[in-house]
Amino acid sequence: MSVPMTFEEVLSDNDSEDEVDDDIADLEDRRMLDDFVDVTKDEKRIMHMWNSFIRKQSILADSHVPWACEAFSRHHGEELLENSALLWGWRMFMIKLWNHSLLSARTMDTCNRILDDIKNERSDPKKQ
Repeated sequence: MSVPMTFEEVLSDNDSEDEVDDDIADLEDRRMLDDFVDVTKDEKRIMHMWNSFIRKQSILADSHVPWACEAFSRHHGEELLENSALLWGWRMFMIKLWNHSLLSARTMDTCNRILDDIKNERSDPKKQ
């Protein structure tokens, strides 16, 4: 649904040309990932989830990757725990980040503890 511009917006010097439309960016990301033939559907899905997450969080620097991994684990924890292939894909992706020196073993452990905490909260009705 498009929203008409106000008169002030029409006259302002603000140019929205460089703004990222999340829906379009997600569509382009999915299209690009679909081109890969040697990657499973779940691997494509985890990559799309990651790409969308870091774009929306404006993760631009390598030094932000550890924070992003922890936040991603919190944000998508339920979904990851519901699908073992996604969870496996997320853990493999973290290992790849570690191999490229973008993630420490400590942060990987923290992310896995976040997921364990979510899992334990789901299984213990007293904690809810």
